[in-house]
Amino acid sequence: MSVAVIGATSKTGRYLVARLLADGRDVVAVGRDLERLAALDGIARTVVADLSQPETVRTALAGAHQVVSLAHARFTASLLGALPDDCRRVVLTGSTRRFTQLPDPAADEVRAGEAAFTASGRPGVMLHPGLIYGSPDERNVNRILRYAARWPKGGPVPFPLPAGGRATIQPVFVDDLVDAFVGALTRDEAPGPPIVVGGPAPIAYRDFVAACARAMGRRAVILPLPVGIVAALGACARPLGLRSAPNRAELRRMTEDKAFDMTPLRERLGVVPRSFEAGLALKLERGWV
Repeated sequence: MSVAVIGATSKTGRYLVARLLADGRDVVAVGRDLERLAALDGIARTVVADLSQPETVRTALAGAHQVVSLAHARFTASLLGALPDDCRRVVLTGSTRRFTQLPDPAADEVRAGEAAFTASGRPGVMLHPGLIYGSPDERNVNRILRYAARWPKGGPVPFPLPAGGRATIQPVFVDDLVDAFVGALTRDEAPGPPIVVGGPAPIAYRDFVAACARAMGRRAVILPLPVGIVAALGACARPLGLRSAPNRAELRRMTEDKAFDMTPLRERLGVVPRSFEAGLALKLERGWV
């Protein structure tokens, strides 16, 4: 069956396209940038479309039997309106951010997208990935590795973390996320309630950064600080893996536990996720830093 991949040039999308092509699928790679689309595997058909312009998406999806979207969940309603009538399965991307108990407009957008998909009655599933790591250009782990590498080999690396980094996260390796999308497209058990895609078990943020430091031959020293003080230290942006100086909202989310049951991932999508240590080792083995 023909499968259209929206967001084909994204950090995860390009690996999903390559995997589907390797599996012998007929792939239509959909994106906004013609130059970036041209850089994908030449076997894939490419179409330029923009979810803010539904007519371009409707044209791009014509004839697709399956659609997988790696675009933000806020585009769910627009995408649903552009699907072909005979589309047999839809796989959408959400985020574990939707589970936050803190005020968060971005989380509200994911919840709204999930609700729109559920109300549509379309066959398929929405996946909620946790923190994604592993690709060469991902920011989350790369920034921590680069920060640790600036310190002397074998020496301590200070990590100022809100509340000492005791809250848990459940990062997912990019290969496991790609496997989850493939399972969502192909397995009979996949359609239904949303599925969280994460690592096999939650780990404390302090253990997350300590593992990154060890991978670079350094030793993490955790500096527990109140959220307000960390927010005032713009220099903390890099060790925390943030794109810019941290703000209170971002730091408060880092004090929330993120722990999820991976049973649906294993049973409905057939994915047994690898541990963070195993994924980190594979990332370094590939030189994807």
